[in-house]
Amino acid sequence: MANLKAVLFDLDDTLVPEMEPEREALLVVCGLAAEKYGTDPEAMSESVAEAAEKLWAQWRSPALYSSIAYSGWEGLWGPPDLPDDGLGNDQETIDKYKRDAWDEVLSIHGIVDTTLRDEMIVRHRLERVSRLIPYDGAEKVLERVKVDYPLAIITNGSPAVQRFKLERSGLAGHFSVFVASGDVGVGKPDPKPFLTALKSLDVSPAESVMIGNSWNSDIRGAVNLGIPSIWYNPDREQQPSHGTPPTLEIASLSEVPGAIRRIASL
Repeated sequence: MANLKAVLFDLDDTLVPEMEPEREALLVVCGLAAEKYGTDPEAMSESVAEAAEKLWAQWRSPALYSSIAYSGWEGLWGPPDLPDDGLGNDQETIDKYKRDAWDEVLSIHGIVDTTLRDEMIVRHRLERVSRLIPYDGAEKVLERVKVDYPLAIITNGSPAVQRFKLERSGLAGHFSVFVASGDVGVGKPDPKPFLTALKSLDVSPAESVMIGNSWNSDIRGAVNLGIPSIWYNPDREQQPSHGTPPTLEIASLSEVPGAIRRIASL
């Protein structure tokens, strides 16, 4: 594949950790209720999913949010959506969602306390945003790869939230193209996010490579379009028995430059 011309990256849990920082932030926030009421922070943090699921997307189509993988977790700390996105979360609605969601979390544990609720909203954003830190070595890898190729982000989620993550993590400057599923109305593995990025880069599927942690979204989406793929699999999960396997599999981001060289030489 001597004609490799561009490299595509997923964002969440590929370049910037997502789930573990969320868990850590929620435990800190729920610790505020534990200090005041003696509740179990672990049990309360698990209640957040229940509250978010109950209230998220109540003023817009839940099907759209599901399609673009815009989650209630992100609504609890992320920025409001951009007016042109059509996702509906302006500052007023996102603030209402946060209040309602944390009221619901507290009520599950028998607590009604608007002062505590407001404190938890502020603390959650601070704790979560402070954890928007790339994986060790991610920036070094991007610096090496972008010497030879333009880089694109293809990520599921709200454009405003995903751009905020990328910028806050300090990685935005490495990418010439950014496509969030909310930009195109449907998420990976649908072809549209990939094709939108490829069009912006002016390259064909065969002239690119996709790197991501999600077998279903990143690898399946790439394979379906004939895009060579690198599965970032740090937990060394078993490859599913169905579907076409990735071109290469790696367990560390430090392997990315070498994997790209191998694909370019095919």
